[in-house]
Amino acid sequence: MLKRINHRVYALPTMLFIFLSTLFLSAGIYLQEDEKRARISKAQSVAEQVKISLEVFSTERVQAIQNLMLNWPTFEPNQVDWFNAQAMSLMGMQKGFSSLVFINEKGTIQWVATPSLGMRTRIDNALIGLPMDALGLTIANLSESLESTLIFSEKTNHHHILVGRAISPQEPEHGYVVAGFDVQTILGVMLGELVGPQFNFEMIADDSLLFKSGELISDGTIVSLSPFPFIERQLVLSMQSQLSPYNPGMLVIVIGLLMSALVSYVFHKQLKGALKLSASQQRYLTASEASLDALLIYQPKADDFQLVEANSYSKYLFRGACDVLKEMTLSEQMRYLCFDGDFVHVTQVAETGIPYEAHIAATSDKVAPEWLKVQVVKAGSNIAITIRDVTERFRAQQDLKRSEERYRRLVDGMQRHFVYTKTAEHSFVYVSAGIEDILGYNTKDFCADESKFVRQVPDETFEIRQTIARGEKPEPYLVHYRGKSGHDHIIEFSDTPILDEDGLLIAVEGIARDVTKELALQEEVYFQANHDQLTGLLNRYAFDAQLRSLLSDLTQDKASASPSTNVTPISLHEQCGAQVKQSVMCFVDMDRFKLVNDSCGHPAGDKLLKEISTIFRQYVNSKDLLARIGGDEFCIIFRNQRLDDVTKVLDKLLIAISNYRFVYDDKLFFVGASIGVIEINTSTTSAEALIKAADNACYKAKHLGRNRYFVYRESDGQMAIDDSENQVLHALHRALQNDGFELYSQAIMPLSVPDGAHTSQLQHYEILLRLNSSEGGLVSPGLFIPLAERHGLMNKVDLWVVENTLKTLEQNPAHIDNVGKVAINLSGITLGDEMALHKITQRLQSTSVPAEKICFEITETTAVTNLNAAKHFISTLRDIGCSFALDDFGAGMSSFTYLKNLDVDYVKIDGSFVRNIVHDPIDHATVTAINNIAHSMGKQTVAEFVVDKATADVLRELKVDYGQGFALDKPKPLAHRVQWRVKLASA
Repeated sequence: MLKRINHRVYALPTMLFIFLSTLFLSAGIYLQEDEKRARISKAQSVAEQVKISLEVFSTERVQAIQNLMLNWPTFEPNQVDWFNAQAMSLMGMQKGFSSLVFINEKGTIQWVATPSLGMRTRIDNALIGLPMDALGLTIANLSESLESTLIFSEKTNHHHILVGRAISPQEPEHGYVVAGFDVQTILGVMLGELVGPQFNFEMIADDSLLFKSGELISDGTIVSLSPFPFIERQLVLSMQSQLSPYNPGMLVIVIGLLMSALVSYVFHKQLKGALKLSASQQRYLTASEASLDALLIYQPKADDFQLVEANSYSKYLFRGACDVLKEMTLSEQMRYLCFDGDFVHVTQVAETGIPYEAHIAATSDKVAPEWLKVQVVKAGSNIAITIRDVTERFRAQQDLKRSEERYRRLVDGMQRHFVYTKTAEHSFVYVSAGIEDILGYNTKDFCADESKFVRQVPDETFEIRQTIARGEKPEPYLVHYRGKSGHDHIIEFSDTPILDEDGLLIAVEGIARDVTKELALQEEVYFQANHDQLTGLLNRYAFDAQLRSLLSDLTQDKASASPSTNVTPISLHEQCGAQVKQSVMCFVDMDRFKLVNDSCGHPAGDKLLKEISTIFRQYVNSKDLLARIGGDEFCIIFRNQRLDDVTKVLDKLLIAISNYRFVYDDKLFFVGASIGVIEINTSTTSAEALIKAADNACYKAKHLGRNRYFVYRESDGQMAIDDSENQVLHALHRALQNDGFELYSQAIMPLSVPDGAHTSQLQHYEILLRLNSSEGGLVSPGLFIPLAERHGLMNKVDLWVVENTLKTLEQNPAHIDNVGKVAINLSGITLGDEMALHKITQRLQSTSVPAEKICFEITETTAVTNLNAAKHFISTLRDIGCSFALDDFGAGMSSFTYLKNLDVDYVKIDGSFVRNIVHDPIDHATVTAINNIAHSMGKQTVAEFVVDKATADVLRELKVDYGQGFALDKPKPLAHRVQWRVKLASA
C-alpha cells in the first residue's frame, strides 16, 4: 500500500509536466512560424522599394549625361569653360556624381569637375593631360551606347562606376564625356533613408560586394531580387528582416517549460506533504503525551472556546478537577480556577494571532503548583494552551532578585566608585551604575564600547595581565578615559582574578574609583612648587635641584668608569659613536629689558617675558631644561649635547630674538639676549661654581656688544675676549663725534629711458654710508650697522647722514638743478623717535635744498612693526614736500594691505626676487605681481640688485620704472658724483 502511494506521489506530477510542456511547445512553434512569414513579407516589400528607388536614380543620372552630350555646342571657343559650368550645374542639381570628365578627340583628359563636398572621388584635376586609360575606362569612337565599368579604388576604399561615350559619334572631334559615381556613398545615403536598422541586406555587382548592413542569417527568411540595372551595371539585392530580440515563440516555450516544472513541483510537494501529515500527527500525539507541560487544545464556540483535546500531564497538573473542567468552556474554567482576568488575552490571540505568554500565581486549591507559566498560541482556527509548573524556579528567581537588589543598592550608593566584572579576555560584561556618575556613559554603552573611551593604558599592562593569569592579584593601576562631556578622567582599578576548580582564569572582578581630582591636585601643587607663575618655566628651586641631580649622575658615571689595568683604551672614533655624556649650560640675560619696564611699566615687562619664554621653548627639546631664575635671567641646560651642536642652536636663537619686535601701546622695542655658555662634564665641581662661571661668561657677552653668546673655557684664563667688535664700536663712537663717516651714492636709473639718453635726465641716487677704520680702510655697513642698532646709536647715525647729505648738496647748488631724487635710509629706531622726527623737520625747513628733492627710504619690516609711528613720520615729512620709498618690499611681512595703508611714493622690490628673475619663473611672477599692484595704487617701482643687462631687459619688459644695481651703476663717493655732474654740466 505504501509503495503504491509513493508511486503516485511521483507519477502524477510527471504526467502533468508532460502535458503542460507539450501544450506550450506547440504554441511556441506556431508563433515562430508566423513570425517567419511576417519577416519574409516585410523584407520583400522593402527590397522592391529599394529596387525602384535605385532604378529611378540610375535613369535620371544616365539621362542627365545624355542631355549634356545632346546640348554640346557645335561652335564654342572654349569648350572646357562651357563643360565646367554645365558639369557644376548638373552636379549641383542632381546629387550622386563623384566626377565629370571631358576628354578631347585625341583621348587626352582636358578637365575634371568634382562636387564641392559629400562624395569621395578617385578622379581629380591631377589627371588632366593624361590619356583616357588613366581613368580605367575605354570608349569606342562610333558607339552610340554608354560604356561602363566597376572599379575599386584603394585611395577612397570605395567602389566607383564609370560611364561614358563619345559626345557625338558622327562628330568625333567633340571628344568624350565620362561620369564617375561613388557607389558606397550613394547606396549608403539611399538605403539609409529607405531601410531601417531592423533589416540586414547585401548589394552585389560583378561578384563584388558593394554595400552591406548586418549579417544575413540562413534561416529561410532571406529575400533575393533578380538582377536590375543601376548606372549601366547589374545589381543583385538580398535582404532579410532582423529577428526580434524578444522571440515570442521561444519566450513562450521557455516560460511554459518553467511554469510546467513549477506547477508539477508544487503538486508533488502537496502530495508528499499530505502523505507525511498522517505520520506527523502520530509523532505529535506521542510527543505531547510525553511532555512535562500540560497541552490543551480549544476550538471556537460562539464567543467562547471548548476543550477538544488534552494530554495526560494536564490530568496530573489539575489533580481531581479534570472531570469537572472537561465539561466547561474556557471562560468557565478560568473562573473556576480564579484566572478571570486572563481570558481577554486568549481572545486577543484568537483575533490577532500574536502569541501570549505570562507567569501566573495559582491561588486556587484546585491547582497543585503555586506558579504557572502559560503560553497561548493560535493553531489554525483553534487555540493551543501550554501550562508549565515553574514554582521552584520562580522561588529561586525571586530570592536571587531580592539579593541582587540589596547588592545593587549597596554598590550604587558608593560615591565616585563602581564595581565591575570582566571576562578572562578582559572585556567588561558588568559595571555598576557609578560609572554613569563618573564618565556619563550608561552601563550598557560602557561594556559594549569601553575600548573606544580609553585614552591611555598603563605601560605595564602586559605584566598586569600575566599576574592575573597566574591567579595573583596585581597592584592597583591607572587608566585614562574620555568622558561623555569631553573631559578626561583617571580611573584606578583594583583587579581580583576569579579561577575555576582547575585553577584556570574564568573572570576578573574588582572595584574602581575616580582619582582625577586627587591627581590633578597633586600635579598642581607640584607644578606651583617647581615652576615660575609668570612664564610657566622651571623656577630657581627646581632648576637647582635638576642641576644637582645632573651633576650627581655625572659623578656616578665618572666613578663607574675609573681606569683599570685590564681596560683596553677606546679610540677617538669609537668615543664619538658612544652616547654623549656631556651637557651644556647657558646663562641668559635679556638686553634692554629695563628700558621696557621703565618706559611702559611692569605689565609690559611681564608680557615681554612671556613672549620671550615662548621663543626659548622653540629651541629646546623635551630632554633639555629651561628655567627662569631671576627677573630677566634664564638658564638652559642642553642635555647630552656637544658644545658645537649647542652653539648652532644658539645662533638660530639669537637670530630669532634679534628679529623679534616687542610692541606695547604703539611703542616699538628691540630686545636682545646676552648668553654665557659653559660645558658640564665630569670635571665640573659644583652647581654654584658652574652658575658663577656661566654668569661671568654672560657678563662678557654683554660687554662684547650684547645679543651674542660667550663660551667659557678653562684654558682662556681670564676669558680674554676678541676685541674686534669693540674696535668697531669705538670707531663708531669716534665717527659720530669727529665726522668719521664717508657718504657714498649709487644711481637709480629709469628703465624706460634708452641707455644712451641717461645723461640728459635728472639724476636719482641713494645715499650709502661707509665707516673709516683706524687702519685707514673702510668698515662694511654689515659690521657697524648691527652694532649701532644693538647699542642704540642708529638714530644718531641717521641724523648724521641727513645733516651731511644736506650740507653736501647746499655746497653744490649747481648740482641740485640736475638732481631728481636723493634717497636717504632711515632705521626703525629713528622711525619711532619723536625727537629725531623733530630735528629732521627743522633741518629740512632751514635748508636751501628743495624738500621735494629728498626721498626717505624705510624698510617694509620696520614700517609694519610700528605702523602707527610710521604713518605719523611719513605724514609729517610729506607735508613739507618730501617723498617716501618702501625698501626691501617682499622680504618682510609681504602684505599688500600694508602697502595700501602706507602713503609712500616708491616701492623698492627686494633684490632677492630680482637677482634670479631671468631664470626663476617664481621670482618673475613675484616681481610682476608687486609691480602691477604698486602701479594700480599709483606708486612707482624700483628694482634692486640689477646684476646684468639681461635682468635689466626683463625689468623693462615688465615696465618696472627704475633699476638699481652694479649693472647700471657702481657705488662711488658722493663728493665725486657731485663734482662730476657739475663738471659735466659746465662742459
